[in-house]
Amino acid sequence: MEKWKFGINNNELISLVLTGKKTATTSLLDNNEKLPVIGEESIICYDDGTEACIIRTTDFKVMKFNEMTEEYAKLEGEGDLSLDYWKKVHYDFFKSIDMDFNNNSKIVFELFELVSKGVDPNE
Repeated sequence: MEKWKFGINNNELISLVLTGKKTATTSLLDNNEKLPVIGEESIICYDDGTEACIIRTTDFKVMKFNEMTEEYAKLEGEGDLSLDYWKKVHYDFFKSIDMDFNNNSKIVFELFELVSKGVDPNE
């Protein structure tokens, strides 16, 4: 089973997953990586490598950055849940990874469900 971390604010985003506020994530489309597989499970790890939880992919969409919707942004559970907030945070992050990133760049929007919780390192 694949283990991974969110690209920024990892532990904060994990807490949103564990409370059910975050049921989606977005990444840059990388032609060298495989697309998510519906039904596949993966482990999200805290910054220290401790396993936080297991999630299962329920759906995904490949789209241009500027095709993101208010509804999808809300599923990410971040900030004030607005599309404006989502665009600002994600645009800046994706641009830091890929200098050529722009509003027409392809992204992968992935929906998931929480399968089980691991150990919280703050407890």
